[in-house]
Amino acid sequence: MKRLLLASVAAVMLVPGGGVRAADLAVKAPPPPPPPPAFSWTGFYVGGNVGGGWATVPITNTFTGNEGTGGNGSFIGGGQVGFNWQFSPWGVFGGEFFIDAVSNNNNNSITFLGLNGNTFQASASPNWIATATGRLGVTGPAWDHWLLYVKGGGGWINTDAALTNLNTGGSVSVSNTRDGWVFGVGIEYAFAPNWTAKVEWQYLGLNDFNVGPGVVGESFAVQNASINTLTFGLNYLFSWGGYQAPPPVVSRY
Repeated sequence: MKRLLLASVAAVMLVPGGGVRAADLAVKAPPPPPPPPAFSWTGFYVGGNVGGGWATVPITNTFTGNEGTGGNGSFIGGGQVGFNWQFSPWGVFGGEFFIDAVSNNNNNSITFLGLNGNTFQASASPNWIATATGRLGVTGPAWDHWLLYVKGGGGWINTDAALTNLNTGGSVSVSNTRDGWVFGVGIEYAFAPNWTAKVEWQYLGLNDFNVGPGVVGESFAVQNASINTLTFGLNYLFSWGGYQAPPPVVSRY
């Protein structure tokens, strides 16, 4: 009887489709691969930029009160260096030094009447612009390759200025560096592990200064002068890692 039972079981196992196959056994699926680490903005960076600058230069004759405003646009280009620290999934703090040369092909030049009917011409030719600012930016886990930021601090502009009495031919010129305050906004995108591109606007408000009287016989005040810049930049980020979002919890079976 035992031999008959064993022979029957063996026969069932040999029949195609009979018995238990390996495919019928439960197979554990491999765990999903871990997600890539979140991008971090922390680290030093250095880069270059190009763009345009637009100056507004109000000039007042301090003797007569006559006023005039010069303004022009110029090509600018230079570089920047800075540091970012990402202190949370959403926040980035840092500082930056920016310096650009200014194409001086287009001088600010205005003419107006002075004392005794004399006609004066005032001109200004900027040479370079520099700013030193702090930056505060916003990013996020779902868009960690983007950074929206505001910036503020101090700035300087070096300018060659001249004032000429067109009736007498007398003129006075001065080359100086004026300081002021800066506010700006920008957007930056990390398109590669260490490369970022940005678009940035800055406003530089300058402190007042006087020109003359000297040989021209009159004095002129430059008040509330300002320059707007719009630049496109490229940075190389020496990433320090910094803040990283915690990895998601993976269920195990």
